[in-house]
Amino acid sequence: MQALKAVLFDLDGTLIDTNEVIIASYTHAYQQILPELDTDRSRIIDEIGPPLWDIFGRYAPNSKTVDRLVHAYHDYYKKHEATMHRLYPNVIKTLKALKKRNIKIGIVTIKRKSAAQPSIDHYGLNDYFDVVIGYDDVTHPKPHKEPVEKALIALNHHSQTLMVGDNQSDILSGQAAGVLTAGVAWSIKGRAHLEAVNPDYILTSMEDCLTIVDRYNEED
Repeated sequence: MQALKAVLFDLDGTLIDTNEVIIASYTHAYQQILPELDTDRSRIIDEIGPPLWDIFGRYAPNSKTVDRLVHAYHDYYKKHEATMHRLYPNVIKTLKALKKRNIKIGIVTIKRKSAAQPSIDHYGLNDYFDVVIGYDDVTHPKPHKEPVEKALIALNHHSQTLMVGDNQSDILSGQAAGVLTAGVAWSIKGRAHLEAVNPDYILTSMEDCLTIVDRYNEED
């Protein structure tokens, strides 16, 4: 069993609870641009995960309308994100502990870097991460393996990595890239949503990352 040398995290819904601002931003965009569309909360939750362009493309009649929806979403999100999100418990504690163990840490997010950076800055996370891979860094976003593989190349680690996320796309991307995967039980979509794609682990708290890392590294 190889020692674990790196841990990759999704951002929204994994490290930062942005669920309410995401739901509100989707609702606002639909109400502004496609007011006839049903904005049921449960449907919006089911769709969280893929890129905005993919989600809005399911309902918009053309690319111009997709762009308008994306703009409305981003406009609402930027205005409200500072008051509508929070770090999940023990995130900073766990990141500090991983750094003390000389574990490389990365973010692999579906967001563009420019959209992810305000949250990273707000919580002072910059010092903990060795790489951030965003939507604009790849041709094929999660669940494709490319985002995880780009992070692995940057960190110079491959099979010695754990990918942690709150969505099936995070798990599938990690699996396709050949790394260990862990879903977070606090996913807004529920634990069963993640278990359906067979991650190696389910985290019930952020500190479970440390237990996994220590188990592999003690047995190396």
